[in-house]
Order: sequence, then C-alpha cells, then structure tokens
Amino acid sequence: MRTMRLILLTMLSLLVAAAAASAQQNTPPAEPDQNTGLSSLAGGGVDFGFRGTFFSDGSDEARYQRYRDLRNGVFAEAFRWGKQDDQQYWDVHATHVGYRDHQYAANFNKFGKMKASFEYNQIPLFFSQDTRTTYTTTSAGVLSLDGYPAQIQGGAATSAIYDNVATAFDLQLKRSITDFRFLYSVTPQLDISGSFKNTQKTGEQPWAGTFGFSDAVELAVPVDTRTTDVGVAAEWNAQRGYLRIGYDGSFFKNNISTLVWDNPLRSTDAPSGGAGPAHGRMAIWPNSDLNSGSVSGLFKLPSNSTVTAYVSLGSLSQDDALIPFTINTAIASPPLARPTADASARITATAFTYNVRPTSQLWLNARFRSYDFDNHTQPFVVPTTVTYDTSLSTINETSSPFAFSRKTLDLDASYTLATATALRAAYSLETVDETFRTFSSTTQNTARFSIDTTRVQNLTLRAVYEYSKRTGSGLDEQSLDDIGEQVSLRQFDISDFTQNRFSLIAVERLGSNLSVNFTTFVGDDKRPNTGFGLLTHDNSGVSFGLDYIPDDAVSVGASYQYETYSALQKSRQANPGVQFDDPTRDWMTDSGDHTHTLQASADLMKLWPKTDVRVAYDFVRGQSTYIYELVPNTTLPPVSQLPAVNNKRNRISADARYMVTPHLGAGLVYWFEKYDVDDFAFNPTTLNTVSQPSFMSLQYAFRPYTANTIWGRVTYMW
Repeated sequence: MRTMRLILLTMLSLLVAAAAASAQQNTPPAEPDQNTGLSSLAGGGVDFGFRGTFFSDGSDEARYQRYRDLRNGVFAEAFRWGKQDDQQYWDVHATHVGYRDHQYAANFNKFGKMKASFEYNQIPLFFSQDTRTTYTTTSAGVLSLDGYPAQIQGGAATSAIYDNVATAFDLQLKRSITDFRFLYSVTPQLDISGSFKNTQKTGEQPWAGTFGFSDAVELAVPVDTRTTDVGVAAEWNAQRGYLRIGYDGSFFKNNISTLVWDNPLRSTDAPSGGAGPAHGRMAIWPNSDLNSGSVSGLFKLPSNSTVTAYVSLGSLSQDDALIPFTINTAIASPPLARPTADASARITATAFTYNVRPTSQLWLNARFRSYDFDNHTQPFVVPTTVTYDTSLSTINETSSPFAFSRKTLDLDASYTLATATALRAAYSLETVDETFRTFSSTTQNTARFSIDTTRVQNLTLRAVYEYSKRTGSGLDEQSLDDIGEQVSLRQFDISDFTQNRFSLIAVERLGSNLSVNFTTFVGDDKRPNTGFGLLTHDNSGVSFGLDYIPDDAVSVGASYQYETYSALQKSRQANPGVQFDDPTRDWMTDSGDHTHTLQASADLMKLWPKTDVRVAYDFVRGQSTYIYELVPNTTLPPVSQLPAVNNKRNRISADARYMVTPHLGAGLVYWFEKYDVDDFAFNPTTLNTVSQPSFMSLQYAFRPYTANTIWGRVTYMW
C-alpha cells in the first residue's frame, strides 16, 4: 500500500504541474497516436513512466501475464524517431523496452528505389509461477530424480516422498523473432526483394511421459528450437501485368532432439514382461528442411478481365537419427530398419484465377487451387517392438507413409441492382485423396447465397446462407478392424456430413449520431453415416450493440453477445470379445458450451481542454457441460456426472492524458482484472500434490486471480 500511495502522489504531482504549465500555453497540442501516445508525423517521441501490478492473495499471476510482462518498475513504453521529405522516409521505434515482451523496429523507404524493414519481437508465454517438480536437469534433455527411485524400489520410501522434496519453479517459454525485409527497384519495371526471418523458442512447456497406465509422469520438457525462413524474388511489372519468380526456404533446428527421464518407481531395468525400465526416452521435434521455388503472374485481358497463375514446387526432408526401440538395458532392442529417418516429400501447389466484369453491375470470378503432398519416405518394416519399454512383442507391421492431394474449385458471381443491393452466389467443390485412411477420397460441395443492401432508408443489411455436403468413397472398414476399432467409427475430418449455416447482420442509423446493430447466426452439422464418433454439432448466437457519437469529442459504444455450441458423440465401453459387439454397452456424451460477452467503452477526446480520457469494460462468462447418457437397455453401471466447467472475467481499463504543452503530456492508466475459474480436471484442490495416484504431476492448475495494474506516464514528442 505504501508503494501504491507513492505512485498516486507522484501522478498527482505530475498532473498538478501539468495544469499549472498549461495556463501559460496557447499553442494547440499535438495529436498522439492512440496506442503508443506518440505522434505519427515525422519527428519522434518517447513515452515512459513507472508501473505497478498488485495481486490479491492466491492469485494466478502467470495467467494474468500470459503473453505479456507487467512487472513493477520504471519502463519505456514507447519510443519513436523518424524523418520524412519528398525523397525518403525513415523511422525507428520500440515498445516495452527492457521487458520480456519488448519490440524494436526500423523502416526505410527511398521512394521509388528501395524499401527496407527490420523488426525484433519477443513474445513470452508464462504457463505457471507455482508449478512443482522433483526432476532436475543433469544435461540437455536429461531429467533425473536424484536417487529417489532406488528408495522406492527398495521399500525405504513411497511415492509420497516426491511431494515432500519437490521444488517450485516458473514454467515459461519465450519466442524471439528477428525479421528483415527489403525491396530494391533495379528499373521502374524490375524489383528485387528478399526476406530473412529467424524464430527462436527457449524455455520449458508441459509434457507427458508414461511407463503404463499405473506409472505416468508430467514433465517440463526443455525447448530450444530455431526456425529460419529465407526468401528471394524478382518481379517484372508491365502495363498489362507482372511476372514474379521466387525461392523460399524454411529450416527447423532442434538443439534438444531426445528427452530422457527417470522412472519414479524403479532404479533398475527389468527384463521383458517384468516391472519395467529405470528410464524413459522419446524423440521430440526432428530437424527438417523445406525448399521451394515458385512462379506467379498476372495478366490483364480485354473486357475488364484478368488472369493470375501461381505454381510452386517444393521439397521437404527430415533425416534425424532414429532412437532404439527401448532404453531398457535388460531387453535386447530389435534392430532398426535403417539408422536415420530418411524421410522426404515433394510438394506441388498451384492457384489459377480468372475474373471479369462484363458490365458495371455484374462480376464473375473463377479460381482453382491444388496442393499435392507426395510422400517419398520408404516404409519401415517392424517385425518386433517393445511396448512401454517393458514387453518385447512380435507385430510384423509396416509403416504407412501418409500422402494426400487436395483440389478446390471456387465459382463466384455478384450482381448489383440499381438500389445498391448486391446479390451474390458462390459454389465450391473440394476433392481430397488420401493414402492409408478409411476413406481414400472425400468430395465436398458447398453453395453460398448472400444479399447486401445499404439503401433501405438508413438500414444496412447482409444475409448469408451456406449449405455444405461431404461424402467419402473407397471406404476400408478393415483398416479400422485391424487396429481394434469399431468398423462403424468415422473419423471427424473425413466422415460424411451435411452442414447448414445462416447469418444476418443489420445496422440501423437512428439520426446522424446514433446507430444500433444486430447480428445472429445459426448452424448445424449432421453426420448420418457415423456409428461411433461425432454425430451432431449445432451452434447459434445473437448480439446487440449501439454506437453514439454526438460530436468529435465523444464516442460511446456498448454490445452484448451470446453464443452456444452443442455436440453429441457416441462410444462403446467394451473389451475385446463378447463385449465388443454388445450394443447395450453404448454411451453418449452430450456436451455444451455457452458464452456471454458484454463490452462497453467511452472515448472523451478533448471534451475538456487538452485532455483525453478513455474508459472500457469487458465481461465474459462461459460454461461447459458434459452430460453422459446410456442406452435404455444398458448393462453399464450408473453414470456419475461431472460438474460443469465455469469461467468468468471482468476487466476495467481507464486511460487519462493531459497535454501540458504541444510536446509534453502526462497521464495515468489503470487496469482492473478479475478472473474466476472452476475446472474439475485442473482445479488446485484436485492437483493438490505432486504424487497423484498412478501419476506424477507438475501441479499445473487453473486458478483465479484479481489484479490491479496502474502506471503513470510522461509523453514527450519532438
């Protein structure tokens, strides 16, 4: 509280000084940018001050700061410096300087000759500040339990010891992006461009490992990856079109490609059929390279028509070393089919369009797209494997290199009536051929119809109806039987369906300064040929809003939205044997999601001399339910229903700025945010210990928070 009073007194002093200085100023103030507070004209400025964030007891500080850094202290919120004349323009700017979410950028434009830009952007991801683990990192990608498994295996301790010795840590990830682009005009018709983008991820994220259903662990997997994207292109422009030739490459590098962790229940390896290994091992994110070349162009034809074409040929490769079937030294690991992945694919992508406007009222467009992923990876022959590093078994299986080809045809037509009403119709045909799926190919037909009008008195109206139907062919039910699934199961992304969706947007102007809006949508998804899996999915929503702008100084708006989604899925609880074909063991999940959103804001710009005030309020409340249903003649035991998952967020923001002089301003910003959540699976009362039954947890839970952020700022522009 003492720190809070100090901040408030400092801000009050600044505002008093600003008011006194303003009495001596007659020059109208500069117009600062709404986001940074700095002028967007040539020149520059800096926005700095002191920020404090305060939480109520037990708050989840990490969730409040999920993708941002709101630590207490002095900050430089924004900096900009630029210059412009009739020949060139340049600027440099920075935001959140010195914090985990900082950004730096520079732009240069020599008009008609060269453009260049540079950006460095850092994005934090704060998972949790109160996760706990007993694992320690002994080397990159190796997690140890420091001898505790030996105590448990020898009977000197139980798994409860892990809760006593676990230490707390911040679970965080950071993404750093460096992006450079340039364009050089060799001649008025020829441009050369290039780009370089480097994305680096470092830190840790939640992960899972298992030695079987009775011995699972949650881990903080280390992340140290780098993705480098490069591109060069030459583009020739002429009066009737252009031609572009380009190269793009994307190269992914993982510096920690293998994860090894200790078994919490054992310190020695056991032979096949025994109690299991002392360690677990898995491969994570392999290195990969993508190289592609492309040619594209546009050509203008008579009768107000144009054609465009794009063709890209690419090669994807991955050749990381394969890890053995098992890390268990008591089991002889079966030989690998080859030492490295030796995986590769050829990628061909095309796009062609033709559009024409034969009259001022009629517009026609046709577009064809294709994407072909041709997998050249040689299959792996696997006679024997090791399950959970515990049991050696014979399977005699061969891998199935997945490949697919997608083709899409889009046809659009639009006709504008004399009353400024546009009628539009569209048709899409998509065909997908896939290898090693229950449907070898799927065909989806989609029709859309819409009407737009802007001159029915003061009413603007848009209505859209869409109908879509997907059917599959080449059904291979045997492939489901081979993996122990019900043959009437249909996978979500390829199952037959029919979908309907209607949406309406209406805006009515009530006078010159007040408008109201209304939107609604309703849709359904039916899957008639599905025995098990998703059967239906329905959604609907409605919203109301108003905007009131009496003059240039005042803008007020408010809106309310309600959305609901429901789905019905079917399954069967059955073991192999007689139960497998017993319909009395069927059960369904009827799930529903309901969301209420309320937003209100007011901008008071220069309503008082030299003063801008913005206030906003956001409220979101959501609920998810899962109702389990049994068939009337069920032989399953009664169902224990799960509680609903609830979450709610209230957010208030206020921003006041007073321009002391045309170049100097002082302001005060306040944010209040309260988040409540009740999730039965991730509740702190559920994950109340590291040593869960048959499971070692990080205690990564969903917790509520109440946060207040306040900062005083000074803006100076030159």
